[in-house]
Amino acid sequence: MPEETTYEIRLRDVLDMKWSAYFTPFTLTADDEGTLLTGVAHDQAELFGVLLKIRDLGLRLVSMNPVPRQ
Repeated sequence: MPEETTYEIRLRDVLDMKWSAYFTPFTLTADDEGTLLTGVAHDQAELFGVLLKIRDLGLRLVSMNPVPRQ
């Protein structure tokens, strides 16, 4: 059974909050450096779906890292 994993996805592009609903269930945090998407992917298909949205919008992916469990 796959385990859910929390990810932080860093984008070079700065997105405003109107994109929050598009990336649900990931949360969007933007600053002058870019955008951070943080959220739980319940399986690889869900994570891949978020990555496809990033690609389809032509956004520049900087990094994607799992968040260690505490």
